[in-house]
Amino acid sequence: MVRVPAMAADTVLVEPEAPARGHRSALKWVLLILTWTLVGIFTLFAVVRLFGLERTYWVDMVMAFTPYVALGSLVPLGVAVAARDWWATGVAGVVCLTFALLVVPRAFGGPDPGPGPRITVMSSNMKVGAADPATLVALVRAHHVDVLTIEEYTTRAQDALVAAGLADLLPYSRRDPIPQSAHGSAIYSRYPLSDTGLQALPQHWQQSYATVHIPGALPVQVYAVHSVVPPQQPGPLANWARSLAREPAATPDGTVRLLVGDFNATLDQAPLRRLRATGYRDIADVLGDGLVPTWPYDGRGIPKITIDHIFADPRVGAVSFGATVVPYTDHKAIYAALTLPPG
Repeated sequence: MVRVPAMAADTVLVEPEAPARGHRSALKWVLLILTWTLVGIFTLFAVVRLFGLERTYWVDMVMAFTPYVALGSLVPLGVAVAARDWWATGVAGVVCLTFALLVVPRAFGGPDPGPGPRITVMSSNMKVGAADPATLVALVRAHHVDVLTIEEYTTRAQDALVAAGLADLLPYSRRDPIPQSAHGSAIYSRYPLSDTGLQALPQHWQQSYATVHIPGALPVQVYAVHSVVPPQQPGPLANWARSLAREPAATPDGTVRLLVGDFNATLDQAPLRRLRATGYRDIADVLGDGLVPTWPYDGRGIPKITIDHIFADPRVGAVSFGATVVPYTDHKAIYAALTLPPG
């Protein structure tokens, strides 16, 4: 038998520190930094959107994609929970709730009709007159459209729509075509028009308007809205914001007014929110269709957003809303059944 010598009483055994412990500590710090970075970014976005603090090109443009950011806000919440950082989890939860309150109500709603006559309005941006005229006329016929507004209306589009039979369905019109230009617009109506005109906007943009006389209803002033397009690269947004500011404010105690068309802005961008705050209702929003995207539908890899709207006087009732892809244009045609205040 081999006897093992006993260790001295004062001998101390020192275990080498496990390398895994250091790796866990480093991973913990990386996860902590990642968590608070994500939470901070989404918190900043929510604060800017909530209080309308956007002041630069990129911030203004990114605001248009708020519904996507709202969905993405679940990511920092999930990361914070996984990291077991309860302070970060609490902040991320508040951010998610803020986005939910800003965005989710647009997906809920329902008909809110009034007592007066019912009409259907429709809008189409024709992409410099390229939209398929037969499709547009078929939509007018299928949905019994009473008032049609057109943006990016050219002389070629005017001739093509006449050839497709639009004038037989909507015989009254205010037409302001411009050859090979995105600045033309028009209003076609089943009912007589008066007080027609052309409103000038910055950068030589313009939009048609007219007062429509529907039997049994108060006269309704309709604008074929086409606000200035934001610059395609970083630069000043003054003309874009100024054009939205020039859109006529709501007059709940005066003229009944409809703004119908391509606003080049979403409900998450401050200039459009200021216009709506004058007293308009966004009909799609009222009906729970406020998240239905309308642009772009030409194959571009841009997340689809809602920039075509029907803004209505609060006395106008909402019955239904729809949006349809039209060949050869990047905008969906939008249409809505409304009720008008009796006259």
